Order: sequence, then C-alpha cells, then structure tokens
Amino acid sequence: MTDLRKNAIAFLQKRFPSAPVLNNEITFFSTDGSESFKIWPMIAQDPLSGMKQRAIAIEQLGSKDEIYDIALHMDKLFSDLDSSVYVKMGNSLKPAGNEIDTNQMIFSPRVILYTNKIITSMENVFQTFNSVNTLIDLIDESKIYKTLFVSYGGTDEISAIKINKKIKAKGIKTWFFPDDANPGDKLHRMMHDGVNNHDRVLLICSRESLNRPGVLNEIERILEREAREGGSEILIPVTLDDYVYTEWAPNRSDIANQIRSRVIIKLETESDQFDNSIEKLVKILTQNG
Repeated sequence: MTDLRKNAIAFLQKRFPSAPVLNNEITFFSTDGSESFKIWPMIAQDPLSGMKQRAIAIEQLGSKDEIYDIALHMDKLFSDLDSSVYVKMGNSLKPAGNEIDTNQMIFSPRVILYTNKIITSMENVFQTFNSVNTLIDLIDESKIYKTLFVSYGGTDEISAIKINKKIKAKGIKTWFFPDDANPGDKLHRMMHDGVNNHDRVLLICSRESLNRPGVLNEIERILEREAREGGSEILIPVTLDDYVYTEWAPNRSDIANQIRSRVIIKLETESDQFDNSIEKLVKILTQNG
C-alpha cells in the first residue's frame, strides 16, 4: 500500500472516528494501452451523521492531465466500492437511537480530493469538477503537517539524510540543510531562523553530535523559544544510540534534564524497526496538528 493511500485513510479515520473506510485502486490507461495513472477511491461510512463521505487519493494532482478523466467518471469510481459491503451500524453515542445500514446512508454532497502535491492551479481543479456538478474539498497533505526544522551534527549527516527522506515521504514539510540551504547564507543567521521560524524542531542525538558546540547552541535557543512561548513543545529529540539517556553530561545539567524529560524515539537507520519508529515520530508530529 502506498504512503499516500495510507495517509488518506488515516486522514478520513481522524475526521470520522466511527467510520469504517472502504478503499480500492483504479488504474487509468492511455489510448495505446499503457498505464497512465492510478487513483484510490475511498468511502468513509459514518454512522454518527448517517452519511457516506467519498474521497479520492491521487499523487501529484494535475501532473498528468488526469483531472477531467476523474471528474467525468466520478459516479463509476464509487459505484462498485459502495456496493461491495453492506453493514448495519448502531450509534454508540446514543444507544437508544436507531440503527442505520449502509443502504440508508446518503452521500455527502462534497468529494474529498486528497493529494501530496497540487501541480495545476486550484482554479482549474474546481472549475473542472464544477463542470460535472461535483463539489470538492481539496486536501494537500503538504499543508496539513507542521513545518519541521531538522537539527543534527555533521557527523550524523548520512543518518539524517535517511531520516529526513522518510519523514518527507509521509507528507511532512521539512527544512534540511543539504536540501534547503542557499549558497552564501550566513550559517549563524540560517540556524537562528531555523529554530525560530518553524513549528517544530527535530533534534537528532548521538554520542558524536551532542557535545558539538553548534548542536548545544541550537538546543539552548530552542529551549529559550519554548520558554518565551509559554512552555510550548517545539523540540522533538530522537536518538541514534543510547548516549542521550545516561552518559550525556553537558556543562548545563538542566539542558540534559529537559531533553530526557521528553519522549525520545530511537531511530536506528539499519534496524528492521526503523519504519515503525518513523511512524511513531510522524504520530508525534501530527497529534496536535
């Protein structure tokens, strides 16, 4: 299952906590018989509202001139999925209320389009679906998640690259030095802006990095920002080894105490648990957003 498909399902489950989510995969083909693009239609059957919410997950919306084809076949995209499962559901919030089955539920008038990036103009998307009398909600997952500044010591760059790549694949917008630094920028100003202009800061800890002056300075600046903002939770520490838990002893012991008082996820990039650890990190990053 693709990351985008999983993310779209998670988005619907968060919006409709009581709703089972049906989903399938549909492939569109070009006139020469070659594969053109894939989409993932979904239906969230919500017993609380008595409605069925339709959604379509599609990568890089507008990149393959696919919008009109999707709009034109809208009814067909959901008909097979809608008839595939029959369920009768009660209302757990109102036990004395009537049960409802999926045949009685009506479709929400709007269809959610869920994508990892919008390539075309939003006006084009809305106009195309309006032409077939379909109302849409456009969800760009790159704008759902908070922006994340990735802080690490230079010796950990290989691991940091792997971690950043995995996080970005989940739709989270990051600022990562090798990718986003502009030639000629002053390092001091860049680091200052990084820890102050992003919603969260990911601190990659290790024996090699935690005693580097630059990393310690960034930690201090982030903690100062948290204090200015009334104790907000900005810093998210992850670690590549066990050093941060016990052996780390900076001159300011309060810094180590503040880091250790938080949930610290161990991210061993060569471990079989790496993907599971990334999932935990993404949950932390999105649980308040």
